Amino acid sequence: MAAWYEGWTDVTYPIFENMTGWPGQPKTDLETLSCIHCGDSAMVSVLHMSLHSGTHMDAPSHFLAQGVDISQAPFEVGMGPVRIANVTPRAEVTPEDLIAYEERTRPLEKGERLILRTPNSDKANWLQQPFDKEYHAIGPAAAHWISDKRLRLIGVDYLSVGPFHEGNPQTHRALLGAKVWIIEGVDLRRVKEGDYEMICLPLKISGGDASPIRILIKQQ
Repeated sequence: MAAWYEGWTDVTYPIFENMTGWPGQPKTDLETLSCIHCGDSAMVSVLHMSLHSGTHMDAPSHFLAQGVDISQAPFEVGMGPVRIANVTPRAEVTPEDLIAYEERTRPLEKGERLILRTPNSDKANWLQQPFDKEYHAIGPAAAHWISDKRLRLIGVDYLSVGPFHEGNPQTHRALLGAKVWIIEGVDLRRVKEGDYEMICLPLKISGGDASPIRILIKQQ
């Protein structure tokens, strides 16, 4: 009989110094306060980073003035069945891309979780590359389509759920305003489309508008 923890895949990007972040935000820096090899009794470090770095979850307060912070994220949001969908948009994800996914699989239902695997995941580790302003994201029209479906959670494989050049706030507000929780920066490079179980929990940061997360998935 297999142990309960076998078969899970970690789809979290590691956090490391100077990893690619959103333009204009502080660089990720790991500062050493004390070092055993330097003669100190213990190793102690301090991490400086934007809460929107790497693999993370957005809180409604990120774009909604009256939205709750990340410490109030219900733990069940990121725990349970999740569908991973392969989409290949020309630029931003459109409702037509999502309808095509439904037609080859099955319709999305209220309360489901969905993570989109786009051509972003076909690249090398993008956290080690210059920021790509042309990344594939969810356009506002698709965000409203997802909101109308009343999904519980939507995930993407780059740093933002919304496009860089135009429509980023609109995409976020459409989703968060419909109580769709957002996870960004999921590592899907070695993941195929299908049905999975997911464990995904943010840190309980009081007042935080986002949090790093650790995501594990297991194919059903």
